[in-house]
Amino acid sequence: MCLRHDVDGFIWQPEIPVAENTPPVSWRHVGTFNAFGYVQASKQQRKFSTCAPNLSFVAVADCARHLYVYHGPKPVATSLHNRKTGQKIGAISRQQVVSLESSDEILGLRANDSHIFVLCRRVLYAVRVVDDVL
Repeated sequence: MCLRHDVDGFIWQPEIPVAENTPPVSWRHVGTFNAFGYVQASKQQRKFSTCAPNLSFVAVADCARHLYVYHGPKPVATSLHNRKTGQKIGAISRQQVVSLESSDEILGLRANDSHIFVLCRRVLYAVRVVDDVL
């Protein structure tokens, strides 16, 4: 479950008790999507959100046609500096926009570590997510 905390999205995993005499369900923080609150707020047509089980990316689907994929920060091999502050940048995040061929309404969204599955009325898309480009 992803809950917004300030501007970030915190990922929580339920821990279900295995024995009768243990406490009720508890929640454990397993990850954070930095600035994901801004991302969701900027998507006026957002219908679904999902993430990879390994938390390597998060995806947001519009009501129809578009899918937005956000990757976490990755280290850069070159020297990168902020023009205004001069601060050295050690990692950058990427985003991708996928335009689906069908303009049908998006009915469902699911992800595994390497693909995003998008269900529309007449077609099921399997979008391969590659995150080795920087």
